[in-house]
Amino acid sequence: MKNLNFYTLSFLALALSLISLQSYAGNIYRFIDKNGVSTLSKTLPPYVAQQGYEILDDKSLRVIERVPTQSEMIEQRNIAQQEQKKNQVKQQQQALKQRLLRQQQSADNNLLEIYPTIQDIINTRDRHQAYISKQIEDNLAQKTYLQHRLHRLEQSAAEQEMSGQTISEKLSQSIKETQQNIVDSHLHIERLQNDKTINAQQYEKDLTRLKELQGITHSAKPTVPQN
Repeated sequence: MKNLNFYTLSFLALALSLISLQSYAGNIYRFIDKNGVSTLSKTLPPYVAQQGYEILDDKSLRVIERVPTQSEMIEQRNIAQQEQKKNQVKQQQQALKQRLLRQQQSADNNLLEIYPTIQDIINTRDRHQAYISKQIEDNLAQKTYLQHRLHRLEQSAAEQEMSGQTISEKLSQSIKETQQNIVDSHLHIERLQNDKTINAQQYEKDLTRLKELQGITHSAKPTVPQN
């Protein structure tokens, strides 16, 4: 019976407050007060700003706007930031895709301009590879010569030691210089061999792409009708 009276009184109080609020022009705020009771008011207490509330039309009591709680606002802000980051990543990916496409188009145009036919790129490749091979051959011969020279210098140094003489500064310096020249020659040969491999791979890639481009060009050409 007590509970019934309480709810009856609460309903009457709400109804009276509603009639009172509707007598004034403007919006009505609906929120949960400090006692956990849903409340309608023409004014908005400061503590309500963090817990969220609704704004109602004072005539129809239709909800005009719902102001979220502080935690909901933080969540919405986080969602908006994540969405913004996704959009930024998407835009960056699209920009990268467009840049790569432009670079590929430029490379294709250069390839078609430099090599009018498949045989042109094959001839250029063969000449380039032959040139590098000749450099490797020359450096191998130079390395062999240096190795023979080092052997002779070391023999001379050994003969001086066996005869009880001190190895001359000039001979010692020649040995060191020849040893360094052999090391330099060996490194240069390795670089040339590496260049030859990379060069062959690049030509193979360009040759494959040129065949694709010429195939596309030929297939795009209109056919001449037969009489």
